[in-house]
Amino acid sequence: RSCLKTFLCICSCMSLPDFCNSASSQQGEVESGTRRKLNRLLSFQRFFHASRLLRGLASHSPGSLHILDNDYLGQAAHMLSKVETWNFDIFLFDRLTNGNSLVTLMCHLFNVCDLIHHFQLDMVKLHRFLGMVQDDYHSNNPYHNAVHAADVTQAMYCYMKEPRLAEQLTPLDGFLGLMAAAAHDVDHPGVNQPFLMKTRHHLASLYQNTSVLESHHWRSTVGMLRESGLLSHLPANISQDIEQQLGSLILATDISRQNEFLVTFREHLDNQDLDLQLASHRHFMLQIALKCADVCNPCRDWELSRQWSERVCEEFYRQGDLERKLNMEISPLCDKLTDSVPAVQIGFISYIVQPLFQEWQRFTEPSLLSQMMMSNLHKNKDRWSRLWCVHAASETQPHSEDENKWIRRKGFSTEVDGSQKLFAQS
Repeated sequence: RSCLKTFLCICSCMSLPDFCNSASSQQGEVESGTRRKLNRLLSFQRFFHASRLLRGLASHSPGSLHILDNDYLGQAAHMLSKVETWNFDIFLFDRLTNGNSLVTLMCHLFNVCDLIHHFQLDMVKLHRFLGMVQDDYHSNNPYHNAVHAADVTQAMYCYMKEPRLAEQLTPLDGFLGLMAAAAHDVDHPGVNQPFLMKTRHHLASLYQNTSVLESHHWRSTVGMLRESGLLSHLPANISQDIEQQLGSLILATDISRQNEFLVTFREHLDNQDLDLQLASHRHFMLQIALKCADVCNPCRDWELSRQWSERVCEEFYRQGDLERKLNMEISPLCDKLTDSVPAVQIGFISYIVQPLFQEWQRFTEPSLLSQMMMSNLHKNKDRWSRLWCVHAASETQPHSEDENKWIRRKGFSTEVDGSQKLFAQS
């Protein structure tokens, strides 16, 4: 394990060309078993990109995207002029940018927030970094892909524009919030932590079965920051602090820690002791904002919310199909034969989204945006309940049994109806 960590640290510090040159010079000495280890050690997609370079093949990057029609560019620019509105259609924006929504959105937000000028960022390095991040999302994932990252980033921007936060956030806070949102699920394999543990995946061993995916997202982001050289002009202590704070934000998205953050948030609001002039309190609120942005789909308009719901369930079902193929116990919510989309969404809203956004609404005192989100949330939950009734009419499984699958899936305990219920991580 120590050798593995050492190897990963070396890889994260080396640029990709250096790594390729080193690999080429030793190609004759590398045995097939070593190559298999290399395949495992590198992240899911980074190995693929590196191996293409080793074979002399051109790699795809946003810099080589097909030129868009001017009409499409004009429509995308028009959408960006309203990027702070809650009905922003990220699916349409992704089509208008030819699948380049994350890079386009981040470049725009960094510009309007004056982060490029404030941190004296090199545009070539910024574009390279964002392209690496976008490429490292798995486009074949129905849910955990670059469009989800762009959607979370747009939501995070909306939350950082909330008056109570916007008045106190520093440029560094804005930089961290947007960067963490864009990279929070990078290189997500489309399966959850329990699956990685059950299959004894090397990432589960590396991170000792604790925040496995979130730790991988963070470490992958750090590797790409260093490879791109985006922060190389900053003093080492500052760039290292940025890396650590990004880690703290991304790790906060681990849903098994939901109750931990919710209890602390509620205590701050009850005691009225949040002081956003303190860096630690601002950082905590960025963690809360990112957690909200990550699960905000049920707070969107129905048409957008429904699409996300169907996508996340499709990803669950794919994991279930894989578990069935491997003769493994099918994880909660992953059996397409018994777990309906309405039942999954009702549980998700009831146990995860609603408790968090109720406290967020208190924090915003409440703002017009939080009122709109809660209104959408209640309407969407009612709609899913009606759809569940139609689905359940032909099923024998009680509604409570469907909800109990959420209880077994989440990795934290929360008190519902006076009883402690254990959730397995989604």
